[in-house]
Amino acid sequence: MTLLERLKIETREAHDRIEAAIDLDRRIASREAYRDLLIRFYGFHRAWEGEAADQAPDRAFFRSRCKTQLLAKDLEALGLKSEDIIRLPQCRPLMPLPVPEAVLGSMYVVEGSTLGGAMIACEVENRLGFTAETGCAYFRSYGRNVAAMWKSFGAVLLEASSPEADDLIVGAAQETFTIMHDWLCETP
Repeated sequence: MTLLERLKIETREAHDRIEAAIDLDRRIASREAYRDLLIRFYGFHRAWEGEAADQAPDRAFFRSRCKTQLLAKDLEALGLKSEDIIRLPQCRPLMPLPVPEAVLGSMYVVEGSTLGGAMIACEVENRLGFTAETGCAYFRSYGRNVAAMWKSFGAVLLEASSPEADDLIVGAAQETFTIMHDWLCETP
């Protein structure tokens, strides 16, 4: 079994739990609810990117996948001022990311969410009329390159795979799902 197959199997329950709990229909039912969802994503990504960047095995690769600026762009399009965005609450505590393998496991969750983000973007556009330029840049993060970006991330994961690393990667992915679930589903 490859590391990617193991991750999919061993995080399935956590993935399903967050998908059920997030209540996407309610979260994109209005401009205000959608803005609040983006605020929660911003709080997660801003904290997570700050913590993970120092331990990322390839910092340029990591930076090319950061989403905080896309979320800030969306929040500005939805009426927040940049000085207010900077002061938004951040997800704390985060999971420990002491080694590059933990960052890769955590990235599995974050990168995987971009796959679902493309579908969410279609729903946001249909219901609220937002495009990548008017408030949906985050969910459209990789545009038409979603599959290629996922494939390149998968290659990096498989390259990092080893009997010692795999447990760390899977454990970090599971913990990231838990932290993300708790943060996104908590009432601000």
